[in-house]
Amino acid sequence: MPRKGENIYHRKDGRWEARYICGRDGNGRAIYKSVYAASYTEARRKKAEAMRKITDRAVLNQTKAGTFATVARDWVNSNSCHWKESTKCRYQEKLNNYILPIFGERELSDVSTKEIEDFIVLIRTNGFSGREPLGSSASSMVLTILRQLRLWALKADCQVRYSAEYIKIRQQKTGTRVFSEKEERILIEALKRNMDETGAGVLTSLFTGIRIGELCALKGDNIDLESGILHICETLQRLPVYDGGNEQRKTIIRIDTPKSDGSIRDIPLNPELVNILKPFVKPGTYLLTGDREKFVEPRTMEYRFNSILKKCGLKQAGFHSTRRTFASRCIERGMDPKTLSEILGHASVATTLDLYVRINIQRKAESLNLLSDLLAV
Repeated sequence: MPRKGENIYHRKDGRWEARYICGRDGNGRAIYKSVYAASYTEARRKKAEAMRKITDRAVLNQTKAGTFATVARDWVNSNSCHWKESTKCRYQEKLNNYILPIFGERELSDVSTKEIEDFIVLIRTNGFSGREPLGSSASSMVLTILRQLRLWALKADCQVRYSAEYIKIRQQKTGTRVFSEKEERILIEALKRNMDETGAGVLTSLFTGIRIGELCALKGDNIDLESGILHICETLQRLPVYDGGNEQRKTIIRIDTPKSDGSIRDIPLNPELVNILKPFVKPGTYLLTGDREKFVEPRTMEYRFNSILKKCGLKQAGFHSTRRTFASRCIERGMDPKTLSEILGHASVATTLDLYVRINIQRKAESLNLLSDLLAV
């Protein structure tokens, strides 16, 4: 069977065959060649090497792309109008702190795939210039930028030696924890005993799964208590300010639409939560402050949340734990994954199940006990 999308087959004679396009005939039809190996991995490597040689031959008559810094500046200036401000800041941060310090003055057309591979290993394992190694998510963004810079140069018919398509970064699940049901009850009881705007915000996140930026941007106008609907249409973030591509020490609060179209959503509110929110929902004011102008930014909310956990005698956790806890409780109580995915504002059900749902050991045991009748035979 072929590996999907790779044109690599396991032959009946036991060998692996990898096919690739080596050119076009006079009618524009693809001309294929094949390489063979004893394993899938070796066939994939041979195919990549053959395609790299074709690329090297094809670029001999092309012009140079310019330095990485020049190509990156052109890429950002031409595409940033299509990006959210937060996306632009993340790209610029990865360029300024990781890619350009290493490759900035290098001619992009001269950099090899091996150099890109070594660079990814460096930022993942050792870091550099006093910076900690990057996790899988951040290093994947660096790799995405390198791929985009390559495509940008190719679109301009410039030479490019490196190919980052076959460089893979193994994704790691985050360590954000999920509160046990006992821990969650302790937290809820403590919040209800001393209810204020912060407590109302934490309970809103625990029972709707909204993100911390969405909570910080939430106003009374977005909470329809009569219909019991929460309208999520904005998020609040603190972002660095860039001037001419250089990071400045200054930062600024931005309120923008959420991270994706699916994140703009309506969430039904639990009737008990509606009653809790009533004293704090006022038209035009932020839920977390009760003020029209003053807001609470995410970092401050993180501090307040951990202060509450400390008073409850609970282990410290990131505010994102409220979102993961909400997702896990919903699945434990029988909510179908598709419904949960839409409530969380995810693009796919797979994201919900892979990254957000943790099934506790009791639920696993109950599920396995469904097989008990087979052992009783």
